[in-house]
Amino acid sequence: MADSVTLITSALVRPGMGQALAAWHARQAEALSRQSGFISTNLIPPRPSGSERRWCIEITFQSSDSLEAWQGSIPCRKLLEEAEPLLEGGEFQQSLREEHLDPDRGTDVTEVIFSKVKAGMSEQFRDWAQRIQAAQALYPGYLGMYLQPPSGDGDGHWMTILRYDSAIHLEAWMHSSQRAALLQESKEFMEREELLRISTSFPGWVPIDPVSGQGPPNWKTAMLVLLGLYPIVMLQLRLLHPVLVAARLPPAAGTFLANAISVALTSFLTMPFFVRTFDWWLFPGVASPRAKTRRGLRLIGLLYLLEILVLWKLLPF
Repeated sequence: MADSVTLITSALVRPGMGQALAAWHARQAEALSRQSGFISTNLIPPRPSGSERRWCIEITFQSSDSLEAWQGSIPCRKLLEEAEPLLEGGEFQQSLREEHLDPDRGTDVTEVIFSKVKAGMSEQFRDWAQRIQAAQALYPGYLGMYLQPPSGDGDGHWMTILRYDSAIHLEAWMHSSQRAALLQESKEFMEREELLRISTSFPGWVPIDPVSGQGPPNWKTAMLVLLGLYPIVMLQLRLLHPVLVAARLPPAAGTFLANAISVALTSFLTMPFFVRTFDWWLFPGVASPRAKTRRGLRLIGLLYLLEILVLWKLLPF
């Protein structure tokens, strides 16, 4: 997928037109799924807590040629004309970059849905997917969706990723009568549906809170990763690097080996230990959460300093 290209489009949506744009994107996703070279599309609404009304849409194709073919197609032009009344200025801003993601994202809840479509029934699934995508966008807390069709002839597993701002809002949609009715319709053309809940940007390293259904803030997890990774890297530089140089390994192979060791030690040694040790800080609960957060920050800051001083003395270069 090295040659894939992602088109980022964004626009200020007129007041009260957010739901209409979500329904429009569902029609766009259905049209995209028919286009050669299409990989995925992702709708990113504005943050609920912000005043900005800018929506973003990602569209990924296998190559720039397939993207240009879509942009020059009749369905694309018709869809852009349909969107004009919904947008301030009547058009999207477009770019080919990847720095569009909100740095505050990560505390939302994500549901990954794998839909196995019966052979020869992909057209029926497309029509149904358009309706369910429009419906889910009307529920509180909706933060966007990502649709990826199967490769080849369109039969097989389709992947849909839903994001909501909390487990409560996601559950409201997942257990709604509207979704139940749509799932009942899908039995004609869908063999099964598999669900996977992701509530943290570090799945497998940190648990989720059984009360809130969410993982800890990403910055807390990142601090624990650094706490464990820093001494590993320092030890590698002092002990492993000379061995790799003496073995005359190519830089690419040596770097890969060092990274593999770092990832393994972080995944199976340092992170499990620190997650258990700092469980009170990752999930402070309702009793004095700010005080626990400040106490944890001071403790981890001291551990950072201690690591630097100890490794400075023990591992002179």
